[in-house]
Amino acid sequence: MGGCEMPESSDDFRTPYPKCYQTKAFTRDGSEITIRPITPEDAPLLVEFFNVLSKLTIFFRFLRGVKYLTPKWIKRFTRINYARDVAMVAVEETEDRERIWGVCRIMRQPETTTGEVAVVVGDAWQRRGIGTILVEHSISIARELGIRSIWGIVSPENRKMLAMANRLGFSVQLDAEAGVYEIKMELSSGVPVSLKNPDAGGL
Repeated sequence: MGGCEMPESSDDFRTPYPKCYQTKAFTRDGSEITIRPITPEDAPLLVEFFNVLSKLTIFFRFLRGVKYLTPKWIKRFTRINYARDVAMVAVEETEDRERIWGVCRIMRQPETTTGEVAVVVGDAWQRRGIGTILVEHSISIARELGIRSIWGIVSPENRKMLAMANRLGFSVQLDAEAGVYEIKMELSSGVPVSLKNPDAGGL
């Protein structure tokens, strides 16, 4: 993403759409997908994506049961301040429509250089390397935005996410009291991102 002009810092989500973040990638089985920032116009696609997730995948993403996305959540997930945060979708494009296959978010904590990472891939498209592609690309953007470290919370049963976190170089520590794993990565010393060869296994 060299030469990508960063949006000016603002508290308003209506920062210019960072088209330079958009790229093409290939899943492990050779399917071509578009990786791009999410937009408010993606709200119907996001609802459609959520509605095909299994209860287990929803639990792994939110660490609790969620029956549907409320209008407030839809707004929160699609209206992004791209001067501060990262929210990328993996999209299948056909002649007449788009379909979201996965979502990755890195949300900066207020007044810090730390961000919380979360990723979810639809059940039908897991084990194709999509989660890895999304996280790697999101990390490269987060670095450009000045985010210096990221962290996330993972269920102990979410073995695919834990395996991916280990491969990508996150530290993985069990919080025995809370019954979850915390994953962390310092971005200042991270390795360059490659979108062409997602690792085997995992998301």
